[in-house]
Amino acid sequence: MEQQVQVTIQSDPAFLGIVRSAVSRMASLGGLPAGTIRELALGAEEAVLWIIDHAFPPNTKGEITLTCSITTDRFEVRIVEHGIPFDPEMAPPTLPRCRAVMDRIAFTNRGWAGKETLLAKDCRVPPHFSRPPVPPASTGSVLIRPTLPDEAVEISRCAYFSYGYSYGYEKVYHPDVLKALIRSGDLISFVAVDGDTVVGHAGLLFYDDPGVAEIALGFVNPPYRSRRVFSDLMATVVAEAERRHLTALSGQAVCTHLYSQRSARAFGMGECALLLSRYTPLRFTGIADENRVRESILAVFRYLSPPEHPVLYPPEHHAGIMREIYDHLGVHPPFGIGDASAGLPEKSECSIIVEEIYQTAQIRIRSIGTDLIPRLRRELDRLRAGRIEAVYIHLPLTAPATAAVVDAIENLGFFFAGLHLTSTGEDLLTLQYLNNQILDYDTVMVASPNAGRLKEYIRERDPWQE
Repeated sequence: MEQQVQVTIQSDPAFLGIVRSAVSRMASLGGLPAGTIRELALGAEEAVLWIIDHAFPPNTKGEITLTCSITTDRFEVRIVEHGIPFDPEMAPPTLPRCRAVMDRIAFTNRGWAGKETLLAKDCRVPPHFSRPPVPPASTGSVLIRPTLPDEAVEISRCAYFSYGYSYGYEKVYHPDVLKALIRSGDLISFVAVDGDTVVGHAGLLFYDDPGVAEIALGFVNPPYRSRRVFSDLMATVVAEAERRHLTALSGQAVCTHLYSQRSARAFGMGECALLLSRYTPLRFTGIADENRVRESILAVFRYLSPPEHPVLYPPEHHAGIMREIYDHLGVHPPFGIGDASAGLPEKSECSIIVEEIYQTAQIRIRSIGTDLIPRLRRELDRLRAGRIEAVYIHLPLTAPATAAVVDAIENLGFFFAGLHLTSTGEDLLTLQYLNNQILDYDTVMVASPNAGRLKEYIRERDPWQE
């Protein structure tokens, strides 16, 4: 795994100390001898000083960006600036100190991007990265109990040990926000503790539907993953949901690996939607993966006390897959035939939330009017221009007009994603839009035949797959 640091300085010798410090710090992670580290720092300083003297005319200042990186076998310094162009073949810099310690020196003219000087040193000792180690597991028993508000920071730390800073729910890294959620009851939180150490967490997270809680913020420190701690946490939160007489549980299972999907299925949860490109790439500590693509999510659901569904009006061409989803979840809502002949109001009622941290947008349609398609077209143009990666639209299945407008929405580039289920049975149809993404569906891992069927159904309707 590559580690790197980047600094930008003015083209002034007064800042050379920063160069030496950055190079010394990163080189020390490579396990190199102290003398070599010193020579690397002085060699990089020599190169930067040469650039200051030769690339910038007198009384002219510019910026120099220095990036130091280290892998298991190589230490590099890349120096980028926008000084005077030069031909390294005609007048190569001498740099005696730099050439004595570096294994490679290269000069590249990058056009509008300026000039780059590469200094590289082979490392023969694996680097020792400075990330705090995951606390080792003890041999004692692990206790599951409710979280105390002042332990919110321990939830953040568990997320860090499992995901670094890539977990999809960004608020998990704000202990003050978690503390407020616990105190308000919007997060029913449980921790796994080994003695005085918090080693895992799972909770019930409430949004705008009080009858449905999302099983969320589930993670266990890597050394404890083989001890059924996660399963015990899941069993605890499910039991708490039943004790509170909730209508249903929801969840999100990643498609980078199968662990979370299998865990959800073990507790009776079934798939109801596949949200493609839902999150920016996630990193998992202790789980081997080469994932640097955007994360797709399987939405999972389990009824604890199914509601009495009203009549739902699915679009005819999706009624079959929707019936399959409901059947697998053990409910059988009545389907009607959609009809917009009674006339629509002029204005639609909808809300749009842009999730900038995920580069996604959510459009919730509450009522359908004659302005819906032109309005969606304008909003979609705006979201595309803002480089939003994926857009999800949620339509009320209790509205007969939904079935009539889906074709027109799909003509804008949307396609089937699944169902957003509620505690009242007033469920929503979810369609999705990918902004210039040709998805490799082979990277979307699924753990069950039902999920595989849903994935293939969606793949066949993805306009980018044609």
